[in-house]
Amino acid sequence: GRPMKYNPTTGAGTKPPARPGEYRIRDAYGSMLYIGETDNLARRTAEHIRSGKLPSYGTIEYQLADGRSTSRTRREHERSKIAQHRPPLNRSGGGEGRPAGR
Repeated sequence: GRPMKYNPTTGAGTKPPARPGEYRIRDAYGSMLYIGETDNLARRTAEHIRSGKLPSYGTIEYQLADGRSTSRTRREHERSKIAQHRPPLNRSGGGEGRPAGR
């Protein structure tokens, strides 16, 4: 399905919940800046806002993980999307520093 959208600057959209999923950060013009995967979308969104990675008027698009995915399958998907879109704020291919779950 279509991703949910949230703009933390304006509060428009639906805030990401504390659930696993994939997210993308876009700038005000819609260009994709970053792709990530997390086990807690709410926490990770807050971390990006605090770090300054999310630009003013930028949006976060996210999709909740379905019950069949694992951290390993989500990371594989994250890596394929990073390779496909090559967002400038992803410094690597994704999944670094995190032990694979299942």
